[in-house]
Amino acid sequence: MNTYYVDGKFIHADKAVIPVDDLAVLRGVGVFDLMRTHKGKPCFLKEHVERLRNSAIKIDLKIEWSSDELEQIILQTLDLNQHIDEANIRVIITGGSSPDFMTVHKPRLLVLITKIPPIPAVWYEKGVKVITVLSQRDIPEAKSLSYIPATIALKKAKSQDAIEALYVDKQGFVTEGTTSNLFAFINNELITADKNVLKGVTRKAIISMTEKMFTLKLETLRIEKLLKADEVFITGTNKRVVPVIKIDDTVIGDGTPGKHTKRIIEALDKSEQKS
Repeated sequence: MNTYYVDGKFIHADKAVIPVDDLAVLRGVGVFDLMRTHKGKPCFLKEHVERLRNSAIKIDLKIEWSSDELEQIILQTLDLNQHIDEANIRVIITGGSSPDFMTVHKPRLLVLITKIPPIPAVWYEKGVKVITVLSQRDIPEAKSLSYIPATIALKKAKSQDAIEALYVDKQGFVTEGTTSNLFAFINNELITADKNVLKGVTRKAIISMTEKMFTLKLETLRIEKLLKADEVFITGTNKRVVPVIKIDDTVIGDGTPGKHTKRIIEALDKSEQKS
């Protein structure tokens, strides 16, 4: 049985609950972050905690836990779930219980430990299809609990045999995926958006790792330019680096994972093996 941390207590998963007057339930007020383990240890723990705190700042949610306290609670919860070989760690800060159903009084902290879901090997071997949707996060820099646009977009993607949906704004710029950051190779330049996106921890690692491998360009691409890219890939905590071979009905490159993308996948693998 998995053990969760809920509002100051360690509780078995089947007993873990929060009150119905929590603003996460009533208004979708809250932020979260997701990290995974490698060899039983959290990957980029400090970076994920920093992003969690930044998300809270972006939605004006004041929290009482220091970064050190958050890290210790995460590690303690993980230690109580040693039966899980490799785990997802989902850290959630809710708006907490609210007498007037609107005002934040005392945020609530949750830490959920679960098994990492399997990712099909064919994604990396053959590449994947994604679609585009006209949408955008309300507060792109915050990883908030409000995921209605993402849920709708992913349902549409699944209906078209795609694994992800990319957000396109009203000006025709492609910003990011519902649960991923977007990268493209155009004329040997590695391009990714730097504004109006959730800056993923894996994204940050890729940028740092590849700065000596490729010329990096921070630019939000228009859909027309993206569809003409030589290579495209998406990144995320669980999916890591996934080659994209088709966007909507347009084949990217020659329709197979590109050589630069493969090189980045190999480099990330080596980096994790050393950690």
